[in-house]
Amino acid sequence: MLAVAEALKLLLDAVSPLEPVELALREALGHTLAERIAADRDFPPTDRSAMDGFAVRAADCSEAGRSLVVTGEVRAGQDAGPLVVGAGGAVRIFTGGVIPRGADAVVMVEVTEEDRAAGTVLLRERPEPGQNVRRQGEDLRAGETVIESGSIVRPAEIAALAAVGRTRVAVVRPPRVAVLSTGDEVVEVGVAPAPHQVRNSNAQALLALLRSMRIAARDLGIAADKSSALDALIADGLTGDVLLLTGGVSVGEYDLVGSSLRRAGCEVLFHNVAMRPGKPILAARRGACLVLGLPGNPVSAFTGFQVFVKPAVRKLMGETQPAAAPIRATLASALRRKVGRLTYHLAQVSWPYGRPVVVPVKSASSGDVVSLVRANAFIIAAGDPLPIPAGTDVDVVLWD
Repeated sequence: MLAVAEALKLLLDAVSPLEPVELALREALGHTLAERIAADRDFPPTDRSAMDGFAVRAADCSEAGRSLVVTGEVRAGQDAGPLVVGAGGAVRIFTGGVIPRGADAVVMVEVTEEDRAAGTVLLRERPEPGQNVRRQGEDLRAGETVIESGSIVRPAEIAALAAVGRTRVAVVRPPRVAVLSTGDEVVEVGVAPAPHQVRNSNAQALLALLRSMRIAARDLGIAADKSSALDALIADGLTGDVLLLTGGVSVGEYDLVGSSLRRAGCEVLFHNVAMRPGKPILAARRGACLVLGLPGNPVSAFTGFQVFVKPAVRKLMGETQPAAAPIRATLASALRRKVGRLTYHLAQVSWPYGRPVVVPVKSASSGDVVSLVRANAFIIAAGDPLPIPAGTDVDVVLWD
């Protein structure tokens, strides 16, 4: 069996980011930029007021208590036009307003007393040159980089793209993913299962996990434990970028996935990883299509997705750091372990005092799908007969 780190390296080395496509700005959220974004003009494009107040010449206000003549007004979104602040003058200005010619400072309204009837304003402070003025280009100059290629488009990036006038943007194409469940014991979610059957929760979980990554995957349904049925559905799934299978990846007589993939011409990258749960995980590829076979037990399938599928898909989507880095969290209660493989323990992380605290989640087995509901992370711990005592800092990987 390969160690988790070795298997993950093999997997990530086997995939490369997909080609770029152009999307409308509103569709780009969550995707990876495939181009550098440059400023189309200076930011801000003119000297602007950072406050509501009065634009003045600092040289006219050598001491507090000076009274100036109000000669005009500039609102946000208004061209200052021919307005000029001359000696002894002031212009009423609002946040975002263009600084009129002649002015080099803004005195905020809270430290002024305006007499509108007399057309004057009294300044209760002495301004310095540049005070409360946002200079043209102080954020960015035209042509400078706003967002680097390879960045994830978050709401903040959407705002920046809109600010530079981008209605469309080049992003790494999202992968075409297909999900296939296998096994005679698996029935559709809406079917009442017999005692020897289970509902197809794996496919729904995988499809939901992919949707959370902004990937609308195809559901290929359920393949019976017959080579002909499995071969046909695998052939369909291999037409995309990623094929995810659940069940049939172990070594039993009816675990048919491995042999079916070989018949389809797939090259196996690895099969069996030294981890708990999820040991039988299989990775293969044929041409440009990556194949990942996950165990049929729901917790194993979920773990395999988080540890292997998610990083591989993120790399396909252009992310430069596709594998989530663990954080350190303090155990709230002792963690019982088993000897042997590296284990991904279900856990619940919270930040009650500003620092992460983690509680192990009880799970009856890797088939205990309900235990997933109580968790939001994995504790990663080496196999050992001794428990890890409460109060110990441990490695934790958050699901989101």
